Amino acid sequence: MSALTERLANLVGDVLLGTAQVTGVRSLPGGLVLVELTAGAFRKATWTPGWKLRIRARRGTMALRTYTPINADIERGTVELIGFVHAGGPGAQWFQQAAIGDTCEIFGPHRSMDLTSVAGRALFVGDETSLGLACALHRLTGDATYLIEAQDPAGLSEALSEVGIDAPVTVLAKDADHTDLVRRAADRVAGHSYTLVVTGDAATVHTLRRASRNWSPAPERVLGKAYWAAGRTGLD
Repeated sequence: MSALTERLANLVGDVLLGTAQVTGVRSLPGGLVLVELTAGAFRKATWTPGWKLRIRARRGTMALRTYTPINADIERGTVELIGFVHAGGPGAQWFQQAAIGDTCEIFGPHRSMDLTSVAGRALFVGDETSLGLACALHRLTGDATYLIEAQDPAGLSEALSEVGIDAPVTVLAKDADHTDLVRRAADRVAGHSYTLVVTGDAATVHTLRRASRNWSPAPERVLGKAYWAAGRTGLD
């Protein structure tokens, strides 16, 4: 990238982006890091569970990385984000290097998935990149079942406990054809009305959307969003 392009990106970023300070960092099992950000603007923002916050992980570009806050404290002006450091890319590097006292550039919060629309029973399916959304849903309802794929199932199970998700959770090793995931998901919704919430890998979102049409019963509603896909970045 040329020096002129980097300079223009920084000039635009200085106009559009706000600033937050890192006020907490905690490593979690399973290659996850929890970061607390503090900003005066957070006290004035509208926070809806499931909405997104973007971080510019690297100056000199306008490539933003998107995260779902697991918690927002309006009085203190803080939000908590979880990043998967083994994902690769600038977002993962930012979480790896985050230290208390650092500043970062932010954009948002903005509309994404509105979890307040989830009524009644829910089935949540995702992976390590979905953990922020899983935490946000858990704060809203105790009537949800979670199926989460992971590169390190044992580590992610520990991380879920540390962030306070004590609902029924099954953590599965990543499965290229999703056969086990689809079967287990169908078993958990048999005979119940429910909302399906599926995020993370684009292949998982596509597979579960398609498979759920044949479940009995089919979901009353599907909330789906792909966060990443093999060979691609920046889906959101």
